[in-house]
Formats: sequence, structure tokens, C-alpha cells
Amino acid sequence: MKRALLLLLLPLLLLAAVPALAQQEAQYSQYMNNNYLLNPGATGVEDYIDIKASYRTQWVGLDGAPKTFYLSGSSSLGKWRSTSKRTLNDRRRPFHAVGGLVYRDVTGPTSRTSAYASYAYNLVLTPKIRAALGASIGMQQFAVDGNQLQFYDPTTVAASAASRVLDGSVGLWVYSSDFYVGVSSTQLLGNKLNFSYGPDQVSAGAPGNALKRHYFFTGGVRVPLSQDWSLVPSVLVKTVNPAPLSVDLNAKLKYGDLLWVGASWRSFDSVIALAGLSYEQFTIGYSYDAGLSKLNNYHYGSHEILLGLRLKKKAQVVCTNRFW
Repeated sequence: MKRALLLLLLPLLLLAAVPALAQQEAQYSQYMNNNYLLNPGATGVEDYIDIKASYRTQWVGLDGAPKTFYLSGSSSLGKWRSTSKRTLNDRRRPFHAVGGLVYRDVTGPTSRTSAYASYAYNLVLTPKIRAALGASIGMQQFAVDGNQLQFYDPTTVAASAASRVLDGSVGLWVYSSDFYVGVSSTQLLGNKLNFSYGPDQVSAGAPGNALKRHYFFTGGVRVPLSQDWSLVPSVLVKTVNPAPLSVDLNAKLKYGDLLWVGASWRSFDSVIALAGLSYEQFTIGYSYDAGLSKLNNYHYGSHEILLGLRLKKKAQVVCTNRFW
């Protein structure tokens, strides 16, 4: 089993030496606490209704720096998944799951607002390993606030503009209580945005005004250290043409289902400190990104806070979050 996990993760780890550049989608540092963000295959993999909200302010002190908010929720369908008296046949059943995500990302005069609904089909590979194939569909609006644009000629005035496009993503999620591996693609449709400030291009859209497909490869392993302590190393590889690969290496030390601390290295961009606390159905997490690039001289790092709520489906104990 351990050898199989190593073979699954090795291709991802070998990519860690490749430099990274910024991508089109919003950046997150606590995605490992909500893999549903990047992979619709992770929809409803827990035995409870999982609701999470996050706010991230990036590059504090830099004018026009990105600020991102999201709210997500997902759940499996079927009451039998939330009962503690499941039979062996129950545990081998496939099941359906649904979820939803809304987010807003603002960078200077530009903003991106999106809403998605997702569905996943979850089936058994072995008595301990499951696989889920998921897809999401939604709308994405990209807007420019003309009042915030500054030109060399102060008399120049630009109008505000917005474009809405259909968007979608797909993902495969393979997991157990001891490991996970996922692959997904977002902005899959690659639709063009129908606005531009170029002459005679307002209705047609300028060249390059399109959503780029993003690809995500991720994996993690839970390593028990004692009855109460466990270590979870993980890796995330992100790619979008024409930018080079971006790689995150993460490690999280967890005490039961109560406390955790962790650290991440984002290739040639930042180092990240993370910490969190879970109490009954509630979770709170915080992360701080310290920059490593030349841009670090002009900002004071990035902050991200995550709030989570695990809702019971029935009047009974909620399944503990053994992995994250």
C-alpha cells in the first residue's frame, strides 16, 4: 500500500523544482482544508454537510492588491451515509453528492464574480478506497471599473464594462482515510470575454480576452505518529498555458481533531505558516504568506482566514474529520 502511494505521489514531487508565475484564477493558501475549491470530484466526500467561508487579502500595503472571498457547501445524498450503524453493504454503495460555490475576487479596477453548482458520483474501488468523478457548471463575470483607471492624460475618462460567460470544470478524486490523489481542470470551456477597450473591438472582444484552462494535480498522505498525533504531507501542482508550472509543498501536524499547525512552500514565490482549531462542528484556520520574490519589498505579506461548519444530517455524532 505504501509503495503504491509513493508511486502516485512521485510524479508530483518531481515537479517541485520548476519555477512558477502568477495564474489567472484566485490564489489560496488553505485549499488543502477545502479541496472542493479546486476539484469538483471532492464534492460531498464527508459524512456531513460541509460549509466553508474564507477571506484572503494578498500583498497587504500594495495598492490594488487582490482580495478574495468565497462561500462553499457540499453534501452527499442519502440518509444512510450519516448513520453510525451502516452495514458492510452500505459502505460499498456508490452515492451521489451535490455542492455549490460562490466567490468574488477583486484586483485593482478589475473584479471577478462567479457562482457554480457541482455534482459528483462516488463509487468503491476497494473496501478502503473510493473514487469520485465530479463536474461543476456556473457563470463567471469579469468587470472593469472605469472610475478606478488612471491615465497619463488626466482628462481621459474610461467607461466601466462587464462580460458574463458560461464556465465549467471537471475532476477525479481518489481517496481513503489515509491518502488522497486528485486531478482536475477548471475554466474548461475557455470562453471569450466580450469586451475590450481597443477600437472597434467592444462587441467582438479583443485577442487574448478569454478564460484559460487551468489544470491541478494534488496528493497527500496521512502518517500516524502516535495515538493523538499525525503528519500530513501534500503537494499541489498547478499549470496554465503559457505560464510555467507552479508547485506547492505542504506539511501539516495535527493533534487529534482539535488543533493543527502547518507550513507550505510555493515555488519561488512565498513561504506560508498555517494554524487552525476545531471544536465540535466549528473550524477556524489562519494562514500568513511571506513573499520570496522581488515584489516582497513592496508589501507586508498575505493573510487568509477560513471558517468551517460541519452540519449534522441527523441527531447524532458528526463524523470526525480524520484526514484534514
